[in-house]
Amino acid sequence: MTAIAAEATNLLTSSKRLNLGCGYDRREGYLNVDLNDFHGPDVVADVSNLVGFPTGFYDEILAQDVLEHMTREVSKKAFFEWARLLSPTGVMKVRIPSLLGLLTLFNRSWNAESHNQFVHLMFGTQAYNGDFHLAGFTPPILLEMAEGAGLMLSSAILKDDWLYDLEFVKRREPTEEEFLHQLYFEVLGRPADPEGFAGHLDNLRSGRSRGETRAIFANSPESKISA
Repeated sequence: MTAIAAEATNLLTSSKRLNLGCGYDRREGYLNVDLNDFHGPDVVADVSNLVGFPTGFYDEILAQDVLEHMTREVSKKAFFEWARLLSPTGVMKVRIPSLLGLLTLFNRSWNAESHNQFVHLMFGTQAYNGDFHLAGFTPPILLEMAEGAGLMLSSAILKDDWLYDLEFVKRREPTEEEFLHQLYFEVLGRPADPEGFAGHLDNLRSGRSRGETRAIFANSPESKISA
């Protein structure tokens, strides 16, 4: 990590929102952090080792298209580091490729154009050193990382059939919506479909227990785990 002098403390606490691995996507109102100085971040730093950044301070941590650029070991370390920085009521927003979604795209069309696009999404743009994809992620891997870091999944969306938009918060008793997002991800191995989510949420609010709901998921044909 690039050394951060003691006098930079005020900069590190100048915003309660972090944009980690920002690249050229520098955002107003965020503290923009990136490893490469040519991106023009507010702070040049290795986002897997944010020594000097205050523990439990940040209400929003944004990391879009970052984890896949690290080795598996380093990506897990980075995830734990970001969890350290998150405030008790904060939210960590992570966008990463879905390995399962990419494999689905691969099988969708059998021609060079679509497969070259798949290779691009799978392995990165490769425009410069650091712009390579080195790790892949599935729901069980992500949930295991979250649990180890003291976080829980609070929201999951699949964009364009291959890209996860995920939100994590500090582990606590989940709301009904959070419970369902976790259930879809854990038991069915995917983000929720809007219609199914709405139906299950209505049933929970009408008195169906969480245990009964989990059993319904576990016994469904789509279930990835044993009941």
